[in-house]
Amino acid sequence: MTARWHCLALAVTAACASGRGGTTGAPPPTAPTPYDPAAAQPAPRPAAPARLPEAVRYGPSVARYLVRRDLHIQQGLGEQALTHDLGTRTFLTVVISGPADSVGYPTTFTIDSVVGDSGLAAPLKESLDRAKRLVFSGRVAPGGEFRNAVPSDSVAAQALAQLLGSFRDFLPRIPRRGLELGATWADTLERTQRRGGLDVTTHILGRGRAAAWEDHLGTRVLRVESAGAYTLTGTGESAEQRVEVGGQGTGTTTAFVAADGRFFGAEARDSAALTFRFLNEGVTRDVIQVSRTTVTLVP
Repeated sequence: MTARWHCLALAVTAACASGRGGTTGAPPPTAPTPYDPAAAQPAPRPAAPARLPEAVRYGPSVARYLVRRDLHIQQGLGEQALTHDLGTRTFLTVVISGPADSVGYPTTFTIDSVVGDSGLAAPLKESLDRAKRLVFSGRVAPGGEFRNAVPSDSVAAQALAQLLGSFRDFLPRIPRRGLELGATWADTLERTQRRGGLDVTTHILGRGRAAAWEDHLGTRVLRVESAGAYTLTGTGESAEQRVEVGGQGTGTTTAFVAADGRFFGAEARDSAALTFRFLNEGVTRDVIQVSRTTVTLVP
């Protein structure tokens, strides 16, 4: 899940005060004061700016986030196209604890609530109610991947997998040695997940860079930009039918990570062209899917 942004603009107005004074007669002359080198004081030096770390790494923290996800699905082309829009808002708490072990930092993702904004059928709305207080426990690796995730309720987690995922990619992917300004990197990943009754394997080729230090919500953060392309294939059963799926897509993300390693939020966009083959009926359906995700740090 990646996700994601709100920009905050602050306007500061300053007032200038001025005084009035009169004129008086010239004072009588006085003798000049002799120069005393010991009494001379150097002008005060301006305070040095806070030193930024050479490398930013994930570490222990407690944070609460709002995840806003909008999904647009178009099935078919031209006048025969059918469209569907889904919208959800998820409030969650992320606790990263120390010390780290050989895999990473012990971490929990707790879903405080999930609200369906639009386009959700009644069965899915019931599943959202079950998501409240659902907890995923695992480890955050140095590169940001959430590993060995175990949900507190596996049935609820499976029902919500397409909307929530397993938070494996919730944090931005970064180099294992940490983020350094100007650094660039590339990732080649292969993931297999079960989605909607299908076992789907995704091959991802991504690249990222630490673009610039910025002020974000009053905190100094490093902007992380990433983009990637992927292909996917899968098979399984849906509505008592054998189904095959294949397709490809692209995605972009802009994320922010504070100097102390806290994730400050992100904006992500993903688009995919998919083909579903229903083997029992011999029917093929083309689907275009576009998603937009915004992750906001909640004070």
